[in-house]
Amino acid sequence: MNVYRWCARDKQGKKFCGELKAGNAAEVAEFIRSNYGYVTKIKKIRHWEEVYTNFRSGKFEIDDGIRESFFRQLSTLLDGGISLIKGLEMIKLKSRGCIYEVSNSLIKNLNRGFSLSAAMNKQKGTFTPASIKIIEAGENSGSLSILLDELADYYKNQNEMRRFIRNACIYPCIVVSITACTFIFFVFKVLPVFVELYSSLGIEETAFLKLIDFAGDNTQYFHWEAACFFLFFLGVTYYQRERIKEGCFKLPGLSGCYRKMMEIRYCRILSIMLRSGIAIPVALTAAAEALQSREMNKKSMMASYVVTRGARISQAIALNGELFSETSIEFISIGEDSGKLPEMLMEAADIVDSELQAKLKNLKASIEPILLIIIAFLVGCVIFSVASPMMGLISGMPEYI
Repeated sequence: MNVYRWCARDKQGKKFCGELKAGNAAEVAEFIRSNYGYVTKIKKIRHWEEVYTNFRSGKFEIDDGIRESFFRQLSTLLDGGISLIKGLEMIKLKSRGCIYEVSNSLIKNLNRGFSLSAAMNKQKGTFTPASIKIIEAGENSGSLSILLDELADYYKNQNEMRRFIRNACIYPCIVVSITACTFIFFVFKVLPVFVELYSSLGIEETAFLKLIDFAGDNTQYFHWEAACFFLFFLGVTYYQRERIKEGCFKLPGLSGCYRKMMEIRYCRILSIMLRSGIAIPVALTAAAEALQSREMNKKSMMASYVVTRGARISQAIALNGELFSETSIEFISIGEDSGKLPEMLMEAADIVDSELQAKLKNLKASIEPILLIIIAFLVGCVIFSVASPMMGLISGMPEYI
């Protein structure tokens, strides 16, 4: 798919401009003729221009907040008796950026005879496979607006959870960033002064000061090489960000929180899918695609396979271990016996969500003093390394009475 910038005029001569993702210019021209009138300009946007535009707009891809808004608006319009295409046109008229383009593309594919789920499936990376399956089930059962509203609630909960985690990480990140910047400034601006002073006085430098002096000299003489290495390091970090993130989530303290977060997501999406009438093995497989952890994804696939062999869901999940907590497994077992599995899955998600928030608050409360202790230790080591040669010189001076 390429991005094209187009201009058009209607029969009254009014000018329209915009951008559209399409396979070729002919598709763009067809879209313009069916919606506006006459084509005046179609230009393919180069890759670097597309990247710059996405970066400038700050919306390189649709996030959960935008998905929530889109599903909520569409559900409300369908509940009001408005047709699907008309509802999407109303959303497009009052939207800008990615929502405008998404609505445009959906309207185009719906006019071609595609269903809503098929039209969403054509937009790679915009809608998750699980949400597309839920919408497909809603189209088949006639409860599309209800499931759209439940998807909006799901993405609202996901957005609130992400915001809570982000707020919990703000203070530690600020402290670490300020400490790192202060340390770099002290190492490259202040310590060289002490190194020159000790050299002029003939005082033997400590190993720490020798290391700083060596690093400063090499950085000064090879600053271009150092800058290139730093940029290369940033590039490698960016392209390996998913593996780095998975590695960080395996650290003690964070691994438990990460598993709970994935468990909450899994329970909620599975509850919506079962409520929409999707078969249990298919729902388990589709819900696994919503998990970011490859390990948990494999365990969910195994649980789906065990269910197809005739086992209960609670047994299949318990056999695969660490996919759900004991609380969730107990709720699933109760839901199977009572015939209210979707409701019990949602209850389990709410309980685990409360546990996760309490755990994150305790983790934040314990991290703050640990960070302060580490910072105080580093400051003490730097002060000792700088002041110890001077103290040795003072103690070696003769005393005068």
